[in-house]
Amino acid sequence: MSSSNPGQGAVPGVLFRGGTSKGLFVREGVLPDPGPLRDELVLELFGSPDPLQVDGIGGSKSHTSKLMIVGASDRPEVDVEYTFGQVAVTDPVVDWGGNCGNLTSAVGAFAVHQGLVDVPADADTVDLTLLNTNTGTLIDQPVPVADGALDVYGDYAIDGVPGTGPRIPCRYRDPAGGVTGALFPTGTAVERITRDDLDVTVTVADVGNPCVFLRAADLDLDGTELPDDLSERPGLLDRIERIRGVACERIGLVDDAAKSRTESPAVPQIALVSEPQSFPTSVDTHVDAADIDVTARIVTSGTPHHAYAVTGAMCLAAAARLPDTVPREVVRPGEGAVRIGHPKGVIEIDVELAGGADPHIDAVTVGRTARPLFVGEVQYRYVGDLASLASDDADATVDTGADD
Repeated sequence: MSSSNPGQGAVPGVLFRGGTSKGLFVREGVLPDPGPLRDELVLELFGSPDPLQVDGIGGSKSHTSKLMIVGASDRPEVDVEYTFGQVAVTDPVVDWGGNCGNLTSAVGAFAVHQGLVDVPADADTVDLTLLNTNTGTLIDQPVPVADGALDVYGDYAIDGVPGTGPRIPCRYRDPAGGVTGALFPTGTAVERITRDDLDVTVTVADVGNPCVFLRAADLDLDGTELPDDLSERPGLLDRIERIRGVACERIGLVDDAAKSRTESPAVPQIALVSEPQSFPTSVDTHVDAADIDVTARIVTSGTPHHAYAVTGAMCLAAAARLPDTVPREVVRPGEGAVRIGHPKGVIEIDVELAGGADPHIDAVTVGRTARPLFVGEVQYRYVGDLASLASDDADATVDTGADD
């Protein structure tokens, strides 16, 4: 991790957009082994904790403060393995507890971009199987290519991203229970949270990531509020975090609900759901109730999402197709795909469900786009325990004195 500037170290990587998020992608082996030193380095790279992340590459929002570690796999039937880290913005925390569905759409693209997988010269897609190490989930992902390289041109559009690109379908196999080991980690499809001044009915489900779903009306909301409306409502985000904290405690991610913000800020996510409604978006467009199956707003890492987290959308779509859940109460009746109305438009998730007395989620699929934005090195200072990396970098560049 040596740098051309001897006063700093450097991490080679690619800033990649995947779906409506962007983050730093690095190859396996570039960062220190899992542990406090790796987390300290990641926080330094992103400029956390700081609301603006002005001294790092973070973009001051949860959806722009993300990290992917990607490598080729030696496991049978797996091409690429990846590990996701959600970098907190205002707290010194890197949460390795879940996955990011938006950035997952760029994992295969990064693998192609970096030469981690073979690309036939005459191919228009490379069919990859990804393994997310955070959740153990396998993802089928055809990556568009052209002339032996990554293709970034196409006519597929997703709400929340300007322009178009080639569609990257991501099919998550058997996605339930990846983090907690159970579809309904509290043991029931619906339950009440009554603590202090809280009294709400929720569904806690784990599909893609654990998520908490509650009725928008239970927080005196109509469900069509935009992110700024939610942020500016006095006490609302604190109340939502306390609900999330109780759920976090119940599924065993923290031993005290009050620790949820610092010990498990990214999972579970929490979402407010309501029936299909018409509403103006934050980008001067309009969503018609007839074009969606459910209206939802999701809060990730304490911040209302500008669009909708993909893993949260997968969990919502799956829960909406299962009996006795809070999302099932408000979703338009039907089977298969679920169209979710969010602050910037619509996201559609296809749900493959095996029926019967005990329904099983075979797979969920979402289409995204992705492209590299910047290739280079992220600089970091030798501060705190990172000083130990200075000697490693010096050893890596020392002149041995051998003849040329």
